[in-house]
Amino acid sequence: MTAAICNQIHPARIGANMLTIYPDSELYTEIQHGNWQEESELEKYKEVRTLIENLQIPVIFAAMGTSNAYQFCGQLPKDRIKLLSFLDEIIGNVSEEELQQYRRSVHHL
Repeated sequence: MTAAICNQIHPARIGANMLTIYPDSELYTEIQHGNWQEESELEKYKEVRTLIENLQIPVIFAAMGTSNAYQFCGQLPKDRIKLLSFLDEIIGNVSEEELQQYRRSVHHL
């Protein structure tokens, strides 16, 4: 869905950061009430991979924020294979626990 919208509006840049849910947020309250469930850290990387795979426009894609345990950027379509390979390495070789540990270690998140 996000890729389809981006393919229609042709942004010059797309940035992706991993969702951070703060304890004082409404979303945190929804989670506590069982109304919403956060995806796993690995699932977040899989979503970013799907987005990159489905973007059909020339665009600079970056995931450079501190909320991302692994930062990367590239220009599509030129760097698509490089970015997808990088994400495949994360998805295939980094454990959910390692990604969660990173998130817990970044104190300002």
